[in-house]
Parts: sequence; structure tokens; C-alpha cells
Amino acid sequence: MKGAPPMIRQTRLALRQFLDLFREAPPLPMAQLMPGAVAVLAFLALALWAGPVGEPRAFVLAFGLGLLLRMGLRIHAMAQRLRAPHLWRSTAVLVAAVVLGPVMLLVWMDNPALCQRLQSLYLLMLVALFLSDVIAGRTDFAALFWPEAGMARYLPTLGQVMVLFQLAMLLLNETLIRALLPGGWLVFWAVIPVVSHMILSGLILTVVQAQGAARN
Repeated sequence: MKGAPPMIRQTRLALRQFLDLFREAPPLPMAQLMPGAVAVLAFLALALWAGPVGEPRAFVLAFGLGLLLRMGLRIHAMAQRLRAPHLWRSTAVLVAAVVLGPVMLLVWMDNPALCQRLQSLYLLMLVALFLSDVIAGRTDFAALFWPEAGMARYLPTLGQVMVLFQLAMLLLNETLIRALLPGGWLVFWAVIPVVSHMILSGLILTVVQAQGAARN
């Protein structure tokens, strides 16, 4: 647009540069999509079998299964990072000890709203942990997400970014709980890894490039 004011041209340029960052984002491992896909398919199958009356129970069972798979994959990734001996055995023991009990309790309570609020509680915990680091001037929690030596100088800024990002995801989750039926919310929960991966990749690259430009 030739006759556009400078502010509009700069805004369009900045937006284009930000969107270009997503093209540089590393690919999302397909395994991270499996728990959400399994949860949605399980809900559809169980709801079809149980009928409208059994939909709340179908939702809880499907969410519990998806949560168990998602936490299992995260624990396996952590065991890989720590180079734990007998990797799959270590993963199975940790899943049984840390995840299985709470998931079974969640299923036993049979409350869809509790499942949805569990996601909000998780996000609130992340906000609190990152915020405590920011307030104390530390980068301990951010270093768990980006342990690479080359990321150390960006950790203070990334910690602040994560506070805002997790808070935004918390508000989005609460909004969708009120706006969608449980089945619709489950689809959102299923694609959270994709949404988080794309947005965080763009934000991380923005921080790295902005700080690199400031040093030059």
C-alpha cells in the first residue's frame, strides 16, 4: 500500500516479520499429538456407546486416558534428558507412582468441571513458578525448559515472557470452559501442544533476535 502512513507500514512490517518466525520454528514431534487425539477419539466412541446421558462419564474417562498418556510422554522425555538407566522401566515406575493415582482419583470423582479446572490449576502453577523466579531475579525454572548453554543469556527475558504466556493460556482456558461444551473443550485441550509450540517458538525467536540486534 503506497500511500499508507509510516505507522501502518511499520506495523505491517513488524507483523510480517513476526509471522515469518513461525516458518523457522522446529517441527513438533508427532508423539505429542497422540494423547489429545486418543482422548478425542475415545470420547467420541464412549459418548456414542453411552448416549447423551453417559456423555459426562465418557468425557472424564477420555480425559483421564489422554492425561495419563500426556504425562507419561513428559516423564519419558525427562528420563531421556537425565539419561536414566533402563529408560522404559524408569518411565513406567514414575508414571505409576506420580500420575496413575491422581488420574484414577479424577476418574473416580466423575466430575467434568474438575478435569477442566485441572488444566487451569496446572497453568496457574506455571505462572507462580516463573513469577517467583522473576521476582527473585533467578532463572532456575526457565533453565529447566532451556538448559542449553547458548540460551543462558536469554533466560531472564524468557522467564518474563513465560509468565505472560502462561497467564494468557490460563485466561483462554477459563474463557473456553464457559463458552464450549465439554466435548468442544476437549478438542482445545487436544491441540494445546500445537498452539503452545507455535506461539512459544515465535516468542523465543523474537527474544533471541531482538537481543541479538540490541547487542549489534
